[in-house]
Amino acid sequence: MKKILKIAILAVITTPLFAQTTDLRYGHQYALAFTMPSLHGNARFVGMGGAFGALGGNLSALTVNPASIGIYRRSDISFTSTLGIGSTETRQLDNATSDWQFDDRMNFNVMNFGMVNAFDISRSDSPNTWKMLQFGFGVNRKADFWNRSTYTGFVNWTVLDQIAESANNRGTPAGTIEGVARRAGVIFWDEDHQEYANDLWWTENGAWQHYGLTQFQTTETRGGINEWFLTFGGNFGDMLYLGATVGMPVINFRQTRNLREVDEDGAHGNYFRSWHLRESLQINGTGVNLKLGAIVRPAEFMRIGLAFHTPTRFSLRENLTLEATGTGEHIRPGNHRERLDQFEYSLRTPMRLIGSLGFVIGRYAMIGIEYEHINFGNMRFTGGDPRFNSENNNFIRENNGTGGVFRVGGEFRLDPVSVRVGYNYTLSPFESGNTTFQNFSGHTFTAGLGFVLGSTTIDIAYVNNLRSFDMQPYTWDLLPFNRYNVSAQQFKLTFGWRF
Repeated sequence: MKKILKIAILAVITTPLFAQTTDLRYGHQYALAFTMPSLHGNARFVGMGGAFGALGGNLSALTVNPASIGIYRRSDISFTSTLGIGSTETRQLDNATSDWQFDDRMNFNVMNFGMVNAFDISRSDSPNTWKMLQFGFGVNRKADFWNRSTYTGFVNWTVLDQIAESANNRGTPAGTIEGVARRAGVIFWDEDHQEYANDLWWTENGAWQHYGLTQFQTTETRGGINEWFLTFGGNFGDMLYLGATVGMPVINFRQTRNLREVDEDGAHGNYFRSWHLRESLQINGTGVNLKLGAIVRPAEFMRIGLAFHTPTRFSLRENLTLEATGTGEHIRPGNHRERLDQFEYSLRTPMRLIGSLGFVIGRYAMIGIEYEHINFGNMRFTGGDPRFNSENNNFIRENNGTGGVFRVGGEFRLDPVSVRVGYNYTLSPFESGNTTFQNFSGHTFTAGLGFVLGSTTIDIAYVNNLRSFDMQPYTWDLLPFNRYNVSAQQFKLTFGWRF
């Protein structure tokens, strides 16, 4: 029976994402967190569900379809502040005594700002000429990792069993969870059976037996991804708009996980009473990508957009600190702490293809429809430990599939006020036969208002991302699934000036 403690990333796709990790072999899960599409940007962009790929003329849209910059006829500058609230409910599905556990987390950031400069280069009234050239730059928030989740329940197994079996497979080297657990005394070398074991098992009628434990687990994450961008574009005859964006995303990910297993009934006597594992993970890195886009206007009221994003190549640096302690006759007193050396590697995300359709009804309304296609099976690790690369890349090939997100949004103008609504449906990134995650698709609902006061614009928006899914928290035969209900809300305020 394969019992290896693994990462479990719960995507709140935004959206906040929060992870559980113990081991560098399982980077495939947080790689997914750095790759999943999420709805971020200025208030006008998210108020319409991000469906701006064919409509253009929006700063945040430059990182989706760079040809959006070709729509600009005036220069524009704006900045956006965001209040994010993430909440998570967790419950063990097959345990009638397990209650829902609720946690939430709040953060505030102003990491959405930018500027577009538009230059009129037309020399004649001929339609077959370049009319405008544009240049833009700024930073766009791509993901938030601020969240907290809690799980509590009675289990008839223990994580120490997984750690002991992993120690039998690869030993207990320094800087690993197996090494920390052995030095804390929560697992030990059993001379009689010549294997690593713990004090939770005994023999009865020739068979190993043990009682269950109450398990408490809290995971807290912080940070996000901010993408700096530089965009160039142009307008040919008010019929064809072209653009290119160089993106430079910066990752800042922090996670702390606390796991406690307690023998509340005293079934194991003085040999074992409880143990505690604390994991502190830090990942930093930068990446680079290229985005190319085009918008065609075959009729006055219609626009068709197409964009291609190259894979992003991240250079990542990871640090992991492990601490373990326990209580019982054979468990050493005190806290045993180890810090891994800095681990460096590269992550290549999948390329993206985005098709969009826009309709502009005079000055009264516009509607956008869009689909972003991603093959998550194309994520790859390179560099660092070859074992790290092979185990994660094999998992990605076997479990991840094609996914993406549908976006639709509309804006209705009642000068000087605009009303906006939007919707996103995010497809699961996993193959249908995946046994770890179930029902991983998500829904995002948006709404917003815009006000035009001369050359000043003020926009507000509300975003609510909802996701309910089932997940096995550990790799173990016949273990129950946990149910996770996740809500990630954003409130945005954007100030802009046109000149």
